Amino acid sequence: MGVWNYLFGKEKSEPIEAAALQEQAEQLDQRLHAHSGVRAPQSGTRSESTWQRVFDRIRHDYEQEGYQDALTTADNKYRDDNIAIIKLDLLADIHEATIAIQEYLKEIEFHVNSRRKAELHDIVDELLTRREICLERLRVMDEIRSDIQQDSGTSTRIILAYKRGFNKGLAALSVANIIQRNV
Repeated sequence: MGVWNYLFGKEKSEPIEAAALQEQAEQLDQRLHAHSGVRAPQSGTRSESTWQRVFDRIRHDYEQEGYQDALTTADNKYRDDNIAIIKLDLLADIHEATIAIQEYLKEIEFHVNSRRKAELHDIVDELLTRREICLERLRVMDEIRSDIQQDSGTSTRIILAYKRGFNKGLAALSVANIIQRNV
């Protein structure tokens, strides 16, 4: 019976072991990518890194969202409130990304000091490069935050796209309900 289990028992356990190894590899990959700033492949719709979520929000189809909102509630106050919400959501993502980057910078500083003591010069150089990347990302986050507060730059694109979609929705309502109606 031992030979039988040896020969045929492994076939049943290998897929389970392979699945477990695959799951562990995916988890490790996600953890590594969370700190590197590189997007890890994911099944969910949200990005792994807070940095990437800021840009996902910026790339969102606000024109379509504005259009749909106009069809459901054709009111300029509603439009203005939604624009304010969009800005606040973007600011919240920026704040979250800033905190994550600052925490990562603290970890980098610890590793730089530790690896310097161990005389691991190549690792220290790589860590310092990552530090510079993070500092640049913080600068970009500050720029975007400033743009939102001044209604310029990236935030202007978002607002214009939403208003454009909202206006298209209002026009579609007028065409469908008034202009094309035979009296």
